[in-house]
Formats: sequence, structure tokens, C-alpha cells
Amino acid sequence: MASPLKQTHKAPFVSYIFLGLAGALSTLAFSPFDIKLIIPFTLVILIYFTVNSRNFIDSCKYVFSWGLGYWISGTGWLIVSIHYYGNTNIIISFIIIILMGVLLSAVFMTPFAAIRLIQLNQNIIFNSLFLASCLITLELSRFFLLGGFPWLLPGLVFLDTFGQAVIPIFGVYGASYIIYFLASLIALSIFQKKNNFLFLGILCLSIFIPYQSNQKEVFNESLYLSIIQPSLDPFQKFKEGSYVNIEDTLVNLTNRNKDSDLIIWPESPLPYLDSNPRMTQLLSRIEEGPRVLSGTWQYKGNELYNSMTILGTDQVYLKRHLVPFGEYVPFEGILRGLIEFFNMPMSSLSSGNSNQKLLEFKNYRILGMICFDIAFPLSFLDEVRESDFIINISNDTWFGSSYGPYQHLQIVRARALEANKWVARGTSDGISTIVDNKGTIVSILEKGKRGSLNGNIYKTLNPSFFYIYGYLILPILSLILMIAAIVLKLRK
Repeated sequence: MASPLKQTHKAPFVSYIFLGLAGALSTLAFSPFDIKLIIPFTLVILIYFTVNSRNFIDSCKYVFSWGLGYWISGTGWLIVSIHYYGNTNIIISFIIIILMGVLLSAVFMTPFAAIRLIQLNQNIIFNSLFLASCLITLELSRFFLLGGFPWLLPGLVFLDTFGQAVIPIFGVYGASYIIYFLASLIALSIFQKKNNFLFLGILCLSIFIPYQSNQKEVFNESLYLSIIQPSLDPFQKFKEGSYVNIEDTLVNLTNRNKDSDLIIWPESPLPYLDSNPRMTQLLSRIEEGPRVLSGTWQYKGNELYNSMTILGTDQVYLKRHLVPFGEYVPFEGILRGLIEFFNMPMSSLSSGNSNQKLLEFKNYRILGMICFDIAFPLSFLDEVRESDFIINISNDTWFGSSYGPYQHLQIVRARALEANKWVARGTSDGISTIVDNKGTIVSILEKGKRGSLNGNIYKTLNPSFFYIYGYLILPILSLILMIAAIVLKLRK
């Protein structure tokens, strides 16, 4: 492997293209492709080129090229939202995707090039831990910078492998740390021609061997749910009179499931506010059946919120993590009105506060998460500990038949395993599902199908180790290792 990599170094332009393609191939490690071993090897290429670069500027170019391929390919499904549903010219749509890839790569990948400024010692294990610490620090920054974008975390690919045992202990980013470490070990072994460590690193990749636990837990307390998936045309939603068809579809599907304890409607299924008089009329059509938990639009204090509520009650959860460009427009003064996509309905929302009350129903404490919220485990530490299970509602209609909804479902599964909580997920047109506390899909309603998904969701009493202590371990370890590396550099 070392020889081809060295040959590529001789032609800088070829190197940039090669790294961009390597980053792009990383997408195949995630759902729905699930060719999991791709991710450590594409990271090996990134790390090898970075530590073997001639100077800091070359290192920046290498890392940026890899990151650009990674983000453009990994989030390329957004072209469906921008072009098809956003009614944006295809060329402009591609330009937006490229610019977004440039921004994400510049912020979340290129700082890794700074390792070129630190002279690594000959201790491969320490250096591998240090490089993994740098990469995990950048990964953690995705939870906070640019409004937060914790998508495409490498640790997600550990699902359905022996490596998934790490997730309830150290979380998804703990799994990412292991992948970064193994990739660093292999890359440095190639660079330093240490065949014994190279063999060890490749041997450790056996952690990617497929594995699913058949051990079943016994649960006593549960709710019987019906998840309604209306699968309606989003182009029709905000047209005059469209609410009639939407209401009829929701009510008809709901009335077929009157034996359920709780009905779940998807994220913002209705084209009007929760306070609209039509909501009262709608409730009168379903009041004899079970309670309905639904997405709604809430207008409070001159601000509009994407919310979740148990209809007919005053319990409400306001979405905390808004989708950039979909629910708010970054740099709004510049972009608003520039093209139709930046002026879509409901694209100027406000975010809910942290530490909102859990929803309560029949002595159960429900943690509500709306769409993008499910990608932010560190935002719901207290809520996860106190909740009995999680209900996630979403509207992935805007992603069409792309691979975006499958990536989203992969995140949902990881969150269930990470939190040791069952998750019920209701979406507008799929993928709706019930996931157990081991991240296993119990039942599923596929993309594009109209109907209802019925099943039990069970209460779990104990939060995972990750949500008690584990979320602190990797950040602290990474900080210590990076400080140690800098101190050693200064002492020289």
C-alpha cells in the first residue's frame, strides 16, 4: 500500500483528486450501503497523506480535499431537497452543495492539518492515540459549531458488528475514537515501515465482523402504539384547501387503530397553527379514540416553533435543533430571497429552550425529539436519564428516495443503543419504525408507503453507562493527550 501512496505524492493535483475520491468513498460505509470497512481505510489514506506531507500548507490541501469529497458525497442527497422540492435550478443546486461541502470541510476537517506542526515521536501507540484525539475533538465540534451538524459520524458504522458493544459505554463518538485510532495505527505503521504494528492494526479490524445479539430482555411495562404514516405529496401541503385531504387521511388511518394506547402522527403534518380553529374541529373527529401525539406549529411571543404535543393537552415540546436552510437560513440578510429555496414555507423558525419538561402519558415519561434533534445526544443528557422511552417524529419527505432517510434511521438506531432506550419513530412518508434498546429494528414501515405501524414500546429503567459517565471520558482523555503532545513538542 505504501508504494502507490508514495507515487501519488509526486503529482500534487493527482493527490488532491485521489484524496477527494477517497473521502467520497467513505459514504459507502454508512446506510443504506453499509460497506463498513471502507471507513477505516479511507481514513488511513487521509492520515498517511497528512503526516507525510512536506509542509503545513500541503497538509491543509490534503485534508481539505479529503473532507470536500466526504461532505459532498455524504450529504449529496440534499440535492433532492434543494432542486426537486426547493424548485432551484440544477446548476445552482450543485453549486449550493459544493459550497456547503467547502464550508463543512474547512471548519470540521482542515484543522486536522495542524498535526503537521507537531513533530511526532517514534511511539506509534502514543501517536495513534494523539491523532485519534485530534480527530475526535473535531468530531465533537460538530455538535456545537455552525449550529451543529453531527452527521456522518464514523462510529455509526459499528452498528451490527462486534464493535457496537462500545456504543452504550462510550457513545457513538467513542466508537469513532476506536476507528480513528486503528486508522492512525495502520497509517503510521505504513509510514514508519513497522510491519508488526501494521499486522496488529489489521487484526484489530476484526471488530467490524458482523454480529447481532439474540439475547432477549424481559420488559414488563409498555404502551401499544400506532404510528401513522400518511405519505402525502409535500407539494400540495400549503396549497389552498389542501388541509381537507390531509385531515381526512390522518383521521381515517387513526380511526383504524382505536385499540392503541397512543397514536403518533409525524412532524408538522398540518398546514396550520396549533391555535387555528380547524384544530378544534379536527380533535372532535378523533376525541373518542386514543390520544394522539403529533407534530404541530406553535406561535408564541411573535415567534414560530416546530413542536410536538399530545393533542388536546397543554404539554408541548419545542424543537431545539433546527435544520440549516430548511428551518432557518444562516446569513439570512444575504441569502433570504436570493433563490426560491431560501424562501420556503416555515424556513424562519425559532428554536426551543434546553431542559424542557418531558411529555407525560399514563405514568410514562416520554422524551420527544423532532427530526434533527435525534442527532444530538449531548443535548439531552438529563432528559434521557429521566425518560422511559423516546419518541422521534420527522418529515423526511423532502429527501425523496435518496439515501438521506437511511442515514437518519442509522442515527436513530445508534441513539437507542447509546441511551438504552426504546425509540418509536414516526415520519411523513417513511421510514417509520420501532427500535429496541439494543438498536435492533423491531418493526418497520418502508419509505413511500401509506399506512400504520403497530407495536409495543417498552419502558427501560436504567440509563446506559454513556449517559452517566461515559460521555465525559473521551473528551477528557483527548484533552490530556493533546496537551501531553504539545508539552513534549515544546520541551524539545
